Amino acid sequence: MRRHLGLTIFASALAAGAVMMTAPSFAASSNVIIGIQREAADLHEKTNNFDEEPVLSGGEIRFLENRGSIGQQLSAVIRSGDGHVIVVDGGQEADEEHLLSAIREAGGVVDAWLVTHPQADHVGGLYAMLRDHRQDVDIRGIYYNFFEYDWYREVDPEESGMVAALMEQLSGFDQTRLHPDAGLGTEVVLSDCLSFRVLNDPVRTDGAYAVNSSGLMYDIYVNGKHLIILGDMGETVGDRLIADLPIRDITCDYVQMSHHGQDGVSEMFYRMLQPVNCIWPTTDWIYHVENINTRFRTVLTKNWISKLNVQNNYITIGDDVIIR
Repeated sequence: MRRHLGLTIFASALAAGAVMMTAPSFAASSNVIIGIQREAADLHEKTNNFDEEPVLSGGEIRFLENRGSIGQQLSAVIRSGDGHVIVVDGGQEADEEHLLSAIREAGGVVDAWLVTHPQADHVGGLYAMLRDHRQDVDIRGIYYNFFEYDWYREVDPEESGMVAALMEQLSGFDQTRLHPDAGLGTEVVLSDCLSFRVLNDPVRTDGAYAVNSSGLMYDIYVNGKHLIILGDMGETVGDRLIADLPIRDITCDYVQMSHHGQDGVSEMFYRMLQPVNCIWPTTDWIYHVENINTRFRTVLTKNWISKLNVQNNYITIGDDVIIR
């Protein structure tokens, strides 16, 4: 039996037999919440499920902790029981060697590389793989949907450098393996055990989170379970999807928490999605923020999740999240 120690347990009061404080109700638009402490969120937190019965029948979902820097990232390697592999985004360029190691452990062949949106903490790893490791990793398909470069330069000049760098690498890649028009209706079956579909088209918005909200939402099926990828989707786009998609009909065994668990989709979105388990691709300095009056509104999201029937919250702090 393998266990990872050192993860702060917010529900420690419950373990000691104390009565849990009920999380207060609040409007989704509220900017100030008074009296919410860490212990107000009853979250069953885990790093992995190695000490439980396997749930993926030989498959594996692995969300990578960033070991190259302290920055947040979204980087996941999903392997089915019959050996097919999907990579999601790829995370920070600084975590390149960790990503390469995880892909090699999965067999070294990536059947489908799924991109949510082209920000450095999501596609830096893909950029690095294309730049440094084209001979080391066999990438058989890259799925994405980007707007024209000038739009990224206009709405987020700081991120546009990575957009340009990635586009340059993609231009030199085998064009028959690129799928730049992924969107609503795209469905790919890699095997009986692994497939995915895209649940939306990219959306243009403006403001600070325009590039975040331009991303794609994926439903990945692996060995009988559904993993929903939200990327950095914001509240406005998430609420549009509530109106456009039958969210309640989506099977969600695992959800990747939007925007690293802070300031992403709304409480209503999570309530309608009804995730069984939540995966937080985050860092200590985002996850453990206690004050709502900052740009990191993690405490708000944790209280939303505490009111749902979520079994486990897997967090990429101190180790990779590995679910088998």
